[in-house]
Amino acid sequence: MHDTHKHHSHDRNHEHGLDHDADNLRKLQVMLEHLIEHDDSHIENYRECAEKARTTGEEEIAKEIHLAIHDSESVKGHLKRAKAILAAKLVLRK
Repeated sequence: MHDTHKHHSHDRNHEHGLDHDADNLRKLQVMLEHLIEHDDSHIENYRECAEKARTTGEEEIAKEIHLAIHDSESVKGHLKRAKAILAAKLVLRK
């Protein structure tokens, strides 16, 4: 009888752990979506800044800002891939 109770308790904790893990994955999904969406506004700000630098003759500064744009787009690509991997894992959990 004691073993049965112990086994039942273990199963219950395991199920609770799955719910907790799924909840954490959903929170991660929301965070990734926010980061991807928010990144677009940064890229636009970077472009404006680069244009201001260029119009004042600061080509070296404009070049560095364009490199930041390139890096930001790369980061966004990685975030989108992470989001796709997470979406696939969430589908598999159902």
